[in-house]
Amino acid sequence: MSDTTQFRVLDFDCPTCASTVERALSNVDGVQHVEVHYATGRVEIEYDDSVADPDTFAQTIENQGYTPQPA
Repeated sequence: MSDTTQFRVLDFDCPTCASTVERALSNVDGVQHVEVHYATGRVEIEYDDSVADPDTFAQTIENQGYTPQPA
């Protein structure tokens, strides 16, 4: 089943930072769509909840060097 979750990432320094997070999240199994908005720090992820979960996404963002917060 498809679900959506959002995070806020307030420590993006540049658009490239947002692109790095978007690319990393896109590579997570079960992710169907990712939107990362550099200016607002908003990250929205549409995913298959039988394959992935928000904890995995938070860890993926942290692994890229950023701090995710629930939106």
